[in-house]
This record gives sequence, structure tokens and C-alpha cells, in this order.
Amino acid sequence: MWGAKKRRIAELTARVTELAEQRHELRKELAGSRATVIRLAGRNSSLAERLELAHQAASDGALDEMGARLDRALRACVRYRADVDGQARLIRSQQGLLNHLYGLDTPAVAEGERWQQRRHDKTSGAKL
Repeated sequence: MWGAKKRRIAELTARVTELAEQRHELRKELAGSRATVIRLAGRNSSLAERLELAHQAASDGALDEMGARLDRALRACVRYRADVDGQARLIRSQQGLLNHLYGLDTPAVAEGERWQQRRHDKTSGAKL
């Protein structure tokens, strides 16, 4: 009877020793994992800061570039508007020359502007 108890005590002692060793190994792994997690968290923070700085620099550069592009577009718009105004003046001038050439700027033409309103042969609007 005592022999079975001693054997059982020996088995339990061996099992406790084995579990203690496993616990020690798991703690070592966990400590390594914690160190890895802490190292990775630090690296992640560093990368996040670098990314934020790069994003701000890109944003500032993009705003500067956008401002420069806007300035160029506004200058081009002013040039195009001046060109359009110049073309409109040229067209009005040439139209005046054509009117003078064909005699469309004479007082007789200006007086005959409403000739259809004074026509005697026009119908009254009633259909026959």
C-alpha cells in the first residue's frame, strides 16, 4: 500500500517538475514575445511619425504646387480674356468697315429699318 502511494507521489512530483519547466519556458517565450511586441510597437510609432511628417511635407508641397498652378491658370485666363476682347474689337471694326463699304450706314438705310411696319400692301393678319 505504501509502495503505491510512494509511486503516485513520485509521479505527481515528476509531473509538477515537468509543469514547472514548461511554465519557465512559456515565461521565457512570453518575455521574448513582450520584448518583440514592445520593439514592434516602438517601430510602429516611429514609422507612424515618419509617415505623418511625410504626409505633411507632401501636403505642403501639394498646396504650394496647387497655388503655383492656380497662379499660372489665372495669368493664362487674363491673357485669353485680353485676346478675346481684342478679337471682339477687331470684329466690330471690320463689321463697321463692311457696313460702310456696302453703304449700310447711310441715313436711308436707317430710315428704312421699320419699312415692313409702314407697308401698305401687307395683309391685316386675317386669313383668306
